[in-house]
Amino acid sequence: MGVRKRFAGLKGWSNDLEKFPTILMIPISIMLNLIAIFPLFILAYAAVTDWSPSTGSWFNANIIWYGNLIRMAEDTIFQMSIVRTAAIVLIATALEFAFGLILALLFVEEFRGRRILISVFLLPMMVIPAVSGYMFFMIFGSAGPINAIISILIGETYTLSWLTLPNYALMATILMDVWQWTPFMFLILLSGMLALPADPINAAKVLGASQFTIFRRVSMPMMKRIIMIALILRSIECFKLMDGIYIMTFGGPGYHTQTISMWLYEAAFRYLDYGFVSAVALVIFVGLGIISWFAIKPLRGG
Repeated sequence: MGVRKRFAGLKGWSNDLEKFPTILMIPISIMLNLIAIFPLFILAYAAVTDWSPSTGSWFNANIIWYGNLIRMAEDTIFQMSIVRTAAIVLIATALEFAFGLILALLFVEEFRGRRILISVFLLPMMVIPAVSGYMFFMIFGSAGPINAIISILIGETYTLSWLTLPNYALMATILMDVWQWTPFMFLILLSGMLALPADPINAAKVLGASQFTIFRRVSMPMMKRIIMIALILRSIECFKLMDGIYIMTFGGPGYHTQTISMWLYEAAFRYLDYGFVSAVALVIFVGLGIISWFAIKPLRGG
C-alpha cells in the first residue's frame, strides 16, 4: 500500500514537471500578445479619425467613422497604386515561379559543381533591395549596358532613357524583383523536390512513364502544398515592394511605378495624413489576411 502511494506521488510529481514548461511560457505569451494587440488597437482607432501630428495628440483627434473609406473610393492615385501593385505581384510572382521551377528541375539531379552553381544562383537573394534598385537604375540608364548592347547591335549610339517612359519603367521594376527573388522560389522548390519520397517516382519509372509524365502526374501533385506556400509567401512579400523601386524611379515617371507601400510612405511622412494612412493600412491588412486564409484553406485537408 505504501509503495502504491509513493508511486502515485511520483507520478503526480512527473505530471507537474510536464506542465512546468507551459507555465513558464504563459508570461512571455501574454507579453507577445499585448505587443501585437496594442499597436493593432491604435491602428484601428486612428483609422476612424482624421488625426495628423500637425493637429495635436492622437487621442484628441476627431472621430469621422467611415469618412476615410469614402476618401479611398475617391482617391484615384491610391486606387491606381493598388492596381499597379497587384499587377506587379501577379506578373513578378508568376515569372519567379516559372524560372524557379526550371532551375529546380535542372539542379534536382546530382552533377559535378552542382553545389557551387546553386550558391551562385542564390547570390541575388542576398543583395540588399536598395542596392539591387541602384544596380538596375544603372543598367537601364541612358548610358547603361542595355543601351550599350543595343548600340553595338544596330551600329550607332542608342541613348533611350528607359526609366522615364511609363511602360518601360514598370517593366524594369518587375525585372528587378524577378532577378532578386527567383532564387527564393528556386530554393523552396528545389528543397521540396529533394524531399519527395522516392518510391512513387521509382514505381512510375518501372511502369515506363516518361520524365514529363512523372513530373506532371507524380511530382507536382505531391508538391502542391510546397508550391502554394512558396506562392503565398512571395506574393505577400512582393506586395510590400518599395526599396528598389524607390531608388530606381522614386515612383515615377509621374506615379506610374508607385506601389502601395510608396503611397503609404508619401501620405504618412510627406503629408502627415496619419488617420487616412491608418485606414488604408487596416484595409490592406484585413484584405491580405482574407486572401491568405482562402489560399491556405485547401492545404488544411489530409
